Amino acid sequence: MYKHKQYVYLAGSMEGLTKEQMSEWRDYATTELAFRDIDTLDPTRRVSYHDQAKNSYTANRVVKHDLQDIAYSSVVLVDLRDTTPGRKWGTVCEMAHAHTKNKIIIVVTNPEQFKHPFVEFYATEIYHDLDDAIEAVATYFD
Repeated sequence: MYKHKQYVYLAGSMEGLTKEQMSEWRDYATTELAFRDIDTLDPTRRVSYHDQAKNSYTANRVVKHDLQDIAYSSVVLVDLRDTTPGRKWGTVCEMAHAHTKNKIIIVVTNPEQFKHPFVEFYATEIYHDLDDAIEAVATYFD
């Protein structure tokens, strides 16, 4: 279904967040990239699966769908700005997977945020402003 087009996968925190909290930055990025004719794959479209991820079969389905989206994408835009301890485990796992698939990984973090060596290693580029990160993503589609 997605094989003939390039996409941007929108990786970021979802666990413990409301749909609005998950979607706010993703909706903004999707709108901004759409102005440049760049399509996104947003995992929040499957938020009902996340709500049901109480058993291993549903959890596996969520992960498989997310990894499939990454496979269909040429760029992964990663929001790591949330500094709440324990969040972002899935996001960092997605970064690692995308790295093994040689994807371009654009990360946005807070300037004061701890700079983990794995994030530095996996990221193609790191920004402290979402608009700058979106602009960087767009350059890979020129």
